[in-house]
Amino acid sequence: MNKNQAIKKLSEEFVVLKESEKLVFSRIVNKLLQVNFITRKKIADANDYRFILAYKELFDAYFSLSDFELIIERHEEVVYIKNISNFNHFRLKKAESVLLLIIRMLYQAKMDVVTLDENVEIYLSEIHDELTKVGYLDNKRMTKETLKPSLQLLRNYNIIDYMDRKLNDDARIKIYPTILFVVRTDTIKELLDQIDQYTQGGSDIEETFED
Repeated sequence: MNKNQAIKKLSEEFVVLKESEKLVFSRIVNKLLQVNFITRKKIADANDYRFILAYKELFDAYFSLSDFELIIERHEEVVYIKNISNFNHFRLKKAESVLLLIIRMLYQAKMDVVTLDENVEIYLSEIHDELTKVGYLDNKRMTKETLKPSLQLLRNYNIIDYMDRKLNDDARIKIYPTILFVVRTDTIKELLDQIDQYTQGGSDIEETFED
């Protein structure tokens, strides 16, 4: 959809929405610009996901005016936006990169034992175990001072969710399918190769978060 088509679509169809629908539309647009990912698997986002599907062409039109593409992954029930000019990306720190890859690897492993309707959950102790296996920090544990902001970042973008603020080993972490579109890989080996790159002193990784 080019910009002229987008303007025409908005001028013809957005104006006829009910005021309550316009408010929901505006709220969801701002949410996508803030968190980038929305998934039906997150209870708080389920209605927003369905609203996007119902008004997909209007969202397409709105975002195309700002050079964003609205992407709907129906099989995984994920919606996200991507800047077609590759703006708005930021680079993750090394600890954030390694943590993200470890969580992606655990998600891949857990997907073999859950159904399509189930959420993938892990314990924080599993993350520490995997960090030890890959030799991160010479087998020293990642401190809570490092772990907390890294996990908070991933939660802010609807990649994971958790309730335990103390981050004890038995803290449960829910992983959303949005992670599949942040770290795109087909095999555990590819993930291990990437993890090895960063644990051996490689540079930080740039992920497709829109800021």
